[in-house]
Amino acid sequence: MTEQQPRVLLIDLENCPSQINQLMENLEQYSQVVVCYAQSGAKIPVDWIMVLTATINDNRLKLVKMLTVGKNAADFGITFWAGILMTQLPLNTHFDIVSNDADLDYAVSLLIDQGRSAERVGIKKEIQLVPTEITITAKEDEYRYLYEYCFHLLSHSRPAKKETLLNSINAKFKAENIDSNQFIELLIKHGVLIIKENKVIYNQQKLNTVANAI
Repeated sequence: MTEQQPRVLLIDLENCPSQINQLMENLEQYSQVVVCYAQSGAKIPVDWIMVLTATINDNRLKLVKMLTVGKNAADFGITFWAGILMTQLPLNTHFDIVSNDADLDYAVSLLIDQGRSAERVGIKKEIQLVPTEITITAKEDEYRYLYEYCFHLLSHSRPAKKETLLNSINAKFKAENIDSNQFIELLIKHGVLIIKENKVIYNQQKLNTVANAI
């Protein structure tokens, strides 16, 4: 059995405050999550407290509040922790940095220069969807199904053929009235995958971007 690649997520909460809503899903997808902020009014559900406390105690979640409030305070925190974790974790560890701030591309470049896999994932505030026959009542619900399935693909075995992909979609949303063929077209529209001669080919970068978008 192949050992799963360690994956680290560093979140610029100052720049992407709504990412806090995805924290529980992030903890399922990543071996370690670091949240950096200087000032934040973000709130979490009370039901999450016990789970988050356990992940903090297991050293899987770090909530890093910068002591000095400034424009780039969280950026420096993310860069610092990326360097710390790079020295502690295996060489095959992948780093995702969630921020719309292009300045953090420098941190990504430094990680890559050291032979690490790294990417900055920007959060799109609104994504225009291709018209489909998916039976969903609201646009925000429509996109919720899209990124929920992308999260699913990141944590499960990915179907290699179109038939198994259709079965996977039907199983994931068995309680919903969703046209799985139209849903595949939606995934293709957003560049998550393509299908050639019945074989499914995934775009890892697009998959990560859509899975983390809000």
